Amino acid sequence: MSDLYTKLVAGFIFPIHEHFKHHSTVSIRKQMEESQWWPRDRLEAFQLERLFCLLDKAEKNVPYYRELFASLGIRASEINSLNDLKRLPFLTKPIIRNNLEQLKSEKAERLARFNTGGSSGEPLIFFIGNERVSHDVAAKWRATRWWNVDIGDPEIVVWGSPIELTSQDRIRQFRDRLLRTQLLPAFEMSESKLDGFIDTIRRTRPAMLFGYPSSISLIARHAEKRGQRMSDLGIRVAFVTSERLYDHQRDDITRVFGCPVANGYGGRDAGFIAHQCPQAACI
Repeated sequence: MSDLYTKLVAGFIFPIHEHFKHHSTVSIRKQMEESQWWPRDRLEAFQLERLFCLLDKAEKNVPYYRELFASLGIRASEINSLNDLKRLPFLTKPIIRNNLEQLKSEKAERLARFNTGGSSGEPLIFFIGNERVSHDVAAKWRATRWWNVDIGDPEIVVWGSPIELTSQDRIRQFRDRLLRTQLLPAFEMSESKLDGFIDTIRRTRPAMLFGYPSSISLIARHAEKRGQRMSDLGIRVAFVTSERLYDHQRDDITRVFGCPVANGYGGRDAGFIAHQCPQAACI
């Protein structure tokens, strides 16, 4: 169960934080937690409704799609099923690169510039707005709560993205302390660093871990080699993402930290896409 401080953070401090960032995270998360129990036919109808709304907004507000629909001689309102999507061409990386400004909605505000990691070649530059960020944060928050942990519970994040590591200014550090989140740099894995990470985890006694499966499993194996017990810290779950999770990594993390592993999938361009739930972890 969450303690009083966690309830304060999840119920008041974090919602205030999101409000000042112009995010609708709280309302979206609540809607997600309601709709996740809907029957399949209602969910599919809701998905189609959201899709048609997206196409309508694209035609009205995005120059690239307004011109594309006109050149194809179709209207967004004429797309009434998933099969009708075949009438639209694929959106490829070259198209995005050549139409970066035209792909911005004319009603978009507070856009932030991002790029992919470039694992398949040249990084792709794109822009995201507050609506996209709100859905992303809400989806991750919803998945976190599946595992009986919440924003405000002590968390250790093992991460190495330059975007995150270079943004550790005073405001960000203050926010992380307020939310009880501590970052360990995943790309600094010397013996002495690993010893320090183990001491930090033992001192913090986090409710959850989050990071790369390779990094968290490496910390687990190092703790085991050092004879450090980590299964008595009360860690409830280890969330892993960004890499393929191998069976031996899951086994190492579960054995050493004494907690289940929840595998997640997403990307900087598409956002948070899928997350393992406790029921799936038991299968």
